[in-house]
Amino acid sequence: MAYRTVRSTAWRRWILISGAIGACVTLIAQPAPAQTANPAHLVEKTSSGSVNWTSGWVKATGVGSPPQNSGVAGKALAQRAAFSVAVRNLLEVVKGVRIDAATLVENYMVQNDVIKSQVSGFVKGAQVEKTNESPDGSVEVLVKAPLWGVNSLYDPFLDQMGVQDQKLPPEPAAESYTGLVIDARGLGVKPACFPAVLDDKGEAVFGPKMVDRAIAQKDGMVHYMTAPKGTDLSSLFGDGAYVIRPVQAAPPAPPRAGRMPLKIKGGDKAGLLKANIIISSEDAKKIRDDSALTVALKRSRVTVVTDPLIGGMEGRAPGFEHLLASAVPGAAR
Repeated sequence: MAYRTVRSTAWRRWILISGAIGACVTLIAQPAPAQTANPAHLVEKTSSGSVNWTSGWVKATGVGSPPQNSGVAGKALAQRAAFSVAVRNLLEVVKGVRIDAATLVENYMVQNDVIKSQVSGFVKGAQVEKTNESPDGSVEVLVKAPLWGVNSLYDPFLDQMGVQDQKLPPEPAAESYTGLVIDARGLGVKPACFPAVLDDKGEAVFGPKMVDRAIAQKDGMVHYMTAPKGTDLSSLFGDGAYVIRPVQAAPPAPPRAGRMPLKIKGGDKAGLLKANIIISSEDAKKIRDDSALTVALKRSRVTVVTDPLIGGMEGRAPGFEHLLASAVPGAAR
């Protein structure tokens, strides 16, 4: 009887050990999953504020202190002073925004009094996003203004860039391409309000004259995002992006480029301010020959994936590139 009990116990122990070893072997044998990550916002920071090229907001902060012996009015006076400083800082950030691959907002303001007035009015209409009060009575105010949308920075430049109303046919069949995703990582591409996509001969494949005015004004011409180097874009854009996401209470909204975008790799950057993207002749032909994709581009369904920006806005530095952009505002490459 004792012999049977010992033998039975040993047998069960052997089964448990064998099962554990088998599970470990199975886990080791499985291939490592491809690197995946959610795309992040493309934010360009300066000493005065920041530009979020994904959400479409320009932001800046300002600090104000109450005058001595100001009494109960001190708080309001400090807030007013902080707002004034924030708006001045916001103007400095806005001046450095790239309109296209050759021109900054500041260049247009110097050359065109109407645009200068419009940009100044745009900045003065900034919204207060946050107010922080310090124990010493000083106040910090964060203000923001939209790149695109109602009363946005886009408004003064739509005519300058030749953005027109486009004839938009009905949405194409479900199996057609819904947009374009350009992988521009590793190229040093910089964001701009009205960039261009060129073939390797310098001919435009996509640009401000090809996009519908109302849609560009509402949503921006291009959607910028960043993703870590080595991330497979198939995991971020298209139908596959909805399989790997964690379970959510509601399904996510379709990405800017739709559920079945054409994904291509950029070949190089172009323009004095490095905002244009060069693609291969093969990809350019594929885009031009696809009628459904042509319509999608008119609807601004273009996403550009770049590396995270490091440092400030290059175009604002008083260096060679900035001087060239000021001297040659019409240059395209």
